[in-house]
Amino acid sequence: MKTEVKVFLSIVLALVVIVSGFVSYVLWDNRDIPIARAPVVAEEVLAPFELNREVYGDPEIFDQPRIQFSWQGPNREKPEIWSVKVDGSDLRLAVDADLLYPKDIDVGMQPGFNTYRSPDNRYILVMLGKYRTYYIGIHIIDLKEQTNTRIEDSEHAFLIRYPWVFDSKSFFYLRDKTRSLSRYYLDSGKKETIKQTFSKSFYVQQTEEIINQIGSEDLIRLDFKGNELERIPLGENLHQSAHYVNPTGDYFIYWNYDGIHFVHTNNMGKKEKIVKTMEPIINMTGDKIYRGSSSDAYYFDRINKSKIIFFNKYGGEQLNNETGYQMNAWSLFNERMKNVK
Repeated sequence: MKTEVKVFLSIVLALVVIVSGFVSYVLWDNRDIPIARAPVVAEEVLAPFELNREVYGDPEIFDQPRIQFSWQGPNREKPEIWSVKVDGSDLRLAVDADLLYPKDIDVGMQPGFNTYRSPDNRYILVMLGKYRTYYIGIHIIDLKEQTNTRIEDSEHAFLIRYPWVFDSKSFFYLRDKTRSLSRYYLDSGKKETIKQTFSKSFYVQQTEEIINQIGSEDLIRLDFKGNELERIPLGENLHQSAHYVNPTGDYFIYWNYDGIHFVHTNNMGKKEKIVKTMEPIINMTGDKIYRGSSSDAYYFDRINKSKIIFFNKYGGEQLNNETGYQMNAWSLFNERMKNVK
């Protein structure tokens, strides 16, 4: 009898083990495994995207400064020119692919070159180059007439920082063939050689007829004919340093291995170290230094030493991964600067 009881208990125990194992398997198989969930699609992460376009002459678009950049936006086939207000709102398509890429020329936008809006907000200067060749030319986008015009004989030319004259009727650029700083007049198409040079460090002021040139050890101020007006010692050799002079000519910024330094042009001997970072400078207004990266834009407050990201509304990094194109060619326009003519 004892043997039969033992056999019975063994059978019951085996059944309990089998049932427990089955229940455990069912519970395990139906567990909530994070990695087994369906991937979150971009539409669930990004804010709803609504394509809005700039309308030339619309005053509501230009009630504050705007930042312009090249980008392949959501559901767009090619990089185009966009703009956004400096508070991060009102993203708009400024120049679409149909206008930007001429049908009769196999060209693409050059991501390493900034795009520059004229002070009257009508024209955009952009560098376009032929695919698979080292050809780069300057193109003028007329937002009012919706035209794209290439400057003749602008092969391998380069745009300088803030190339526009304040009346929007001409701009300066560098001609690689003649090694010269040149001026182009929109009305006549006339090209005027200003100065023979090997330098690329020119900044047109927007307050008076002055061009600031950064030499190896001096800040040199020229008039629009190329004549030297003033030479201000920098106090150190900046030949290998990146630098920037703001459009009013009041501030000078340069950065090297030690970080970014801020100097007022009327007191070059007093330097102020701002921050150690290397994203390209867009512009500076007041105490805010606007900067752009491959996926967002931000400003650095020089007084409070704080970094404020103001544009990453549509998930720049994620869209970069999807389109294979990053944000480039940052520039600021419609600054409404004091004393601008």
